[in-house]
Amino acid sequence: MLWGEPFMTNDTETKPFLEHLDDLRWVLVRSAFALVIGIALCLALTKPLIDFLEWPLRRAGQNPELMAVVLHPADPFFIQMQVSLMGGIVLSLPYILYQISTFILPALTPQEKRYLAPVFAAGAVLFLAGLSFCYFIVLPETFAFFVEYNKWMGVTAMWTLQNYIDFCVQMLIGLGLAFEFPLVLITLNVLGILSHDTLATYRRHAIVVVVVLAACITPSTDFFSLSIVGVPLYAMYEICIWLTWGIEKRRRKPDLPAVTDDPYPR
Repeated sequence: MLWGEPFMTNDTETKPFLEHLDDLRWVLVRSAFALVIGIALCLALTKPLIDFLEWPLRRAGQNPELMAVVLHPADPFFIQMQVSLMGGIVLSLPYILYQISTFILPALTPQEKRYLAPVFAAGAVLFLAGLSFCYFIVLPETFAFFVEYNKWMGVTAMWTLQNYIDFCVQMLIGLGLAFEFPLVLITLNVLGILSHDTLATYRRHAIVVVVVLAACITPSTDFFSLSIVGVPLYAMYEICIWLTWGIEKRRRKPDLPAVTDDPYPR
């Protein structure tokens, strides 16, 4: 494609390549501006955000002021920058995704546009579900387990605030993204790339993938952390087998090969 050659949109309108670059530039500018606003807002709300991150430790029956300490004079400043950056990304992410969608929307077919909103909505719901599951269940149970394990070992649990926040942020973002796993499988099935027969056939391989994914999400490699993350992920994989079976059964046509009525083919 030559420089300046017009693009063809679905509305049969042409748009020069340079105008597309200008649109992309404004998408990046608006996204960066939203990110800066989110970071500034989180800078002003650093203390409530840290209290929010410390709640799972309190839920585990521990006092963060006694367990989470700092070892360097500049640690509070770097912790504030880290929390503000992560919080700003989370706050501005919906607007950034909206800007990206407005940029790519003209290039989509009518059928693809119809699926865009449900996919974004499902992705947001699954991400929030992963965050909630991690915040209210995984983190409190994990901290309670490690505290009891330290008592059994005869050692005193005292973590740096930096390590504690790193652990929480990694777990929250990791599980939030991991909960997008079913959406990816369903999308591949709708596009005809992945069938439910393939998902059922490679169930054993999926167990290995889930274990590896859980090991990447959890900062520690103990069996408790792996199981509390891996079991829900594999359960979602099994649910996807049933969902893809239902999707293929609904769109089945007489002139296409029949789909087995058994969602777990042998």
